Amino acid sequence: MRYISHLDVLRAWERAIRRAELPLSYSQGFTPHPKLAFASPLPLGFIGEAEVMDVTLDERVEAREFRDKLLAQSSADLGAFAMEEVAPTAPPPQAGLLWADYRLTLSNVNAVEVEAATKGFLELAEFSWTEERREKSKTYDMRSAVAWLTTRASECGGAELHMRLQADAELTARPEQVVEALFPGAEMGVISRTGLVLGDSSPAREAWRRRGQYQE
Repeated sequence: MRYISHLDVLRAWERAIRRAELPLSYSQGFTPHPKLAFASPLPLGFIGEAEVMDVTLDERVEAREFRDKLLAQSSADLGAFAMEEVAPTAPPPQAGLLWADYRLTLSNVNAVEVEAATKGFLELAEFSWTEERREKSKTYDMRSAVAWLTTRASECGGAELHMRLQADAELTARPEQVVEALFPGAEMGVISRTGLVLGDSSPAREAWRRRGQYQE
């Protein structure tokens, strides 16, 4: 599932909603598009454990009915776990996105050294980092982009990292960049995005918060 592109994920949900015979809304024009929006597209190769999707319908459907019909047409690997009705005038979830939480493992490192490097990084007031992507580069303060970063020894050896990174309109920090900056040469396992933090402006935040995943 983690190698399916964002566009293919959108198509999968569109087909599931149509099979469920739910009144999915489409844009107007020569090539109508389904009104489905994610708080943040998941990078290819990442696992998403608590993504936020916004679905617009042509007519009102009770949340329980929507859930039951959609779950009957979805799978365990690509399933919907919690649903909440929001006002049609509510801002899209991407407008309220602030932070993203990640979990990953490092396999060829010493857990004690990783903990020391993490402690040193968190004690810094600023950490300038230049991200190179294709022919473009961007320099930003990585320290301010990391809300928190914790580490512990992995059961399979190496270390396990948990981090909350900036993901708003100004900057989307990436966990692999944090690893490259703090633990050069480390080998990463699968990266999981374990949650998204939405600001007070988004009603979708309250739905996600009630799942018990939200952290201030």
